[in-house]
Amino acid sequence: MPFPTRPIVTILGVMAALSAMVQTSAARIEATTQENGMPPARQLTIDDLHAEGGLDGPALRQPRVSPDGRLVTLLRGREDDASQLDLWAYDTATGDASMLVSSTDLVGDVDLSEEEKNRRERQRIYASGIVSYQWDAKGAQILFPLGGDIFLYQLADGRAVKVTDTGTFETDPKISPAGRYVSFIRNDELFVYDLATGTEQQLSSGATGTIRNGVSEFVAQEELDRDTGYWWSPDDRLIAYTQIDESPVDIVERLDFGPDGTRTISQRYPFAGTDNVTIRLGVVPAAGGETVWVDLGTEQDIYLADATWAADGGQLYVTLLSRDQKTLRVLAVAPETGASSTLMEETRETWINLRGGMRPLKDGSFLWESERDGFNHIYHHAADGSLIARVTRGDWVVSGIDCVDEASGALYFTGWTETPLERHVYRVSLSGGAPVQVSEGEGWHGASFAGSCDVWINTFSAPDQPSQARVRKADGEHLFWLKENRLDADHPYAPFIASHVAPEFGTIEADDGTPLHYQVMKPDLAPGQKVPAIIRVYGGPHAQTVQKDWTGAYDQMLVDKGYVVFRLDNRGAWNRGTAFENPLYRAMGSVEVADQAAGARWLAAQTYVDAGNIGVFGWSYGGYMTLHMLAQNPELYKAGVSGAPVTDWRTYDTAYTERYMGDPREVADAYDRSAVFAHLGGMKDDSLLLIHGMADDNVIFQNSVDLMAALHERDVAFEMMTYPGEKHGFRKRENKRHMDRLVVDFFERRLK
Repeated sequence: MPFPTRPIVTILGVMAALSAMVQTSAARIEATTQENGMPPARQLTIDDLHAEGGLDGPALRQPRVSPDGRLVTLLRGREDDASQLDLWAYDTATGDASMLVSSTDLVGDVDLSEEEKNRRERQRIYASGIVSYQWDAKGAQILFPLGGDIFLYQLADGRAVKVTDTGTFETDPKISPAGRYVSFIRNDELFVYDLATGTEQQLSSGATGTIRNGVSEFVAQEELDRDTGYWWSPDDRLIAYTQIDESPVDIVERLDFGPDGTRTISQRYPFAGTDNVTIRLGVVPAAGGETVWVDLGTEQDIYLADATWAADGGQLYVTLLSRDQKTLRVLAVAPETGASSTLMEETRETWINLRGGMRPLKDGSFLWESERDGFNHIYHHAADGSLIARVTRGDWVVSGIDCVDEASGALYFTGWTETPLERHVYRVSLSGGAPVQVSEGEGWHGASFAGSCDVWINTFSAPDQPSQARVRKADGEHLFWLKENRLDADHPYAPFIASHVAPEFGTIEADDGTPLHYQVMKPDLAPGQKVPAIIRVYGGPHAQTVQKDWTGAYDQMLVDKGYVVFRLDNRGAWNRGTAFENPLYRAMGSVEVADQAAGARWLAAQTYVDAGNIGVFGWSYGGYMTLHMLAQNPELYKAGVSGAPVTDWRTYDTAYTERYMGDPREVADAYDRSAVFAHLGGMKDDSLLLIHGMADDNVIFQNSVDLMAALHERDVAFEMMTYPGEKHGFRKRENKRHMDRLVVDFFERRLK
């Protein structure tokens, strides 16, 4: 990699000044940490970021309260390998913890099937061991997949029983609601295992190379948050399942470059403006029998967003989204005949965000989340679809329903009412009214409730507190800690606490006056000192980057290296309502770039920022944004790192792209304007570092290939690093560390 040529006297002078400043700062930090009884302080390094176990404290994943409220279960990484997950339980009466299942005691190392690799990539699961689990309805058994087979842990016996033992991977296992069956997918067919008789039965048929039963298609997993293709009725009597035909979807011959060689993978990838899968929905008896196919209507080019059973199992509700994602319909289906009728319909001029979906109640009514008034809120509907009550209302956002206590008429939800920078847990009456906040502490709260709503797990983090988890009663009373994660001398972050910088928050105005939230982190500076700045950007929909939670060690590492770190949520970002999102409609690469430019101008005007040395770093949509920012406003940004970027929305998938941009066959000009190629004339030499995993099946590598060709054609010099075998989210620790070193080195050379 080339290095810049600068006068050696200047470099030595700067190095001497920086060395003196660092020594003075280090001495001050050392004295402070010794006074507080903390270990000797030091600044973060990249090796520290990738140390075994991490710096944020123990990771507790998927914490859940058992159906009877007696236990809290979770997945916990090991001290010597944080990515190897075991199943643990806490007694809610005493707080005592014990390991239920050691993942390595049951199976050894197993190579994942391609289907399982893809499922985990879509779900952003990068750990190993026990990566998911499910309680039965009675709180007596826990189901989990491991090593390609399925296990049931029996609490009474204290042991795990193997349900399947085959050479084929079983995926998407579930315990039926009444606890009689275990279901799973094998070779694209739906199976059930009768726990009483120990017999297995195949319920679906007809799977081929392109026809698949009981599985969710690529865009359903990646863009619609639907990672299953079948749904049990509450009485264990019936299963609704999808049958997809992938033959209409274009095949991409993708070269999968890996450290052990190169493979050609034929991947069906639905590029924007091309055909999706065709889909059917069937209902089959769990005991076996003929499938009844559901009438989904005459329009075939649709997305099946969700399926939900009524509480008594007598009716099936199916949520369908039109191809342009402007119309959402809920069908009421008679499972015995497949006949359907429209129960509810919503339309938008731009697009519909899929929120929490339908939540049936025991009396036949249901709860529904909707942004029909511009902010996501909860509505209570009768069985016929008529409105009973608006449960919540106001210019604020409900993130999701956490628990419904039908006996007391109370509902618990997470969201915000005062500021989108915080998230809290609230209780409200099913009949509506003012919500009551049951979480406390300024920061970012989450909740996982027992089915009875009387016990819940409260997760929490703040700018000065890494993630915590505690068990509480419904009224908020603290019972015990699952993870207090106190920042004391024993915490892995202890050596860095003295130099830790909490973000400062504020707002600036977009060009139309819309307030935009930002956060900024500054190193310890001498009066009048100016230092380079790095903007961490995402910029796309369905994401929020400015919030009062634990930022993590990466930004702090950049601060320790002498950078100001800045984030801004532009228009189009999540959690501010539809009016804040809608400016992106058919206009990606425009308004969000302008808002980031407003943020960069504000940053450059600060007395502590070296305005001539501002960089930008983003991944995925953030990589796309980095390219636009460098090309559209080269006067603002000295250098940028673009990771796994979309470069032309025609080479991204249908469901995501057409939601915001429309169909390229109808609005080609919008796609032309949004592609980075329309703006590359402004790209400066040596301002870009491009990074991409060569096995990326989400933002496919072709995006970067096209960009390279365009930059070569324009004779623009740039740097690039590719990673064989890595997908959209890197899995190998050594590759993550290598990438971080590369990024920091690039900014050190370009900004300092």
